[in-house]
Amino acid sequence: MYCWKTINLSRDLGNSRLITVSILTMLSSFIILYVPFSIINKNVQLNDNYFHLFLFCIVLLLPIHGISHMIPIWLAGKKGKINIFSFIKFEFTHSISKNVIIWSMLGPTIFITCPLIFCSYFIPMYMHYLLILAAINIGLSVTDIIFVKILLKAPKKCVIEHNKNSIDILIQRNYHG
Repeated sequence: MYCWKTINLSRDLGNSRLITVSILTMLSSFIILYVPFSIINKNVQLNDNYFHLFLFCIVLLLPIHGISHMIPIWLAGKKGKINIFSFIKFEFTHSISKNVIIWSMLGPTIFITCPLIFCSYFIPMYMHYLLILAAINIGLSVTDIIFVKILLKAPKKCVIEHNKNSIDILIQRNYHG
């Protein structure tokens, strides 16, 4: 096996750029989501009850985001861990296939963002809370989307290994495709 590509977004793009893009993505996704929902539900009175629960959900969003990354890895029978004190980093200890990692990167979108948007439609009086949470999760998923974009260009039969600060895409030496 040899390394086809090493992905270290902090080194390649810079933390300040990643944070800026994430914040702009959060803001724009809230606007893009809220405007159509407010047009669809123009006669609904928004409810400001449960603001304390909303703040609690914001605090819980980051750990749940990390856990949702691990669900596809655990379902594939691989071991992995979540490091809560290091900005909720997820790590896996074995080589994992490209498809499992792609599903892992899309986990927060599937398990958090989609249900929040779905609930916003069916519970319109709390759509502002739910869409803010969805927008925050979309902003947190910016690096995941970048990883998926890179992984989609990787060879089909590659495996992924997690190192201390990067992810390595490995392929067989005699691989031609």
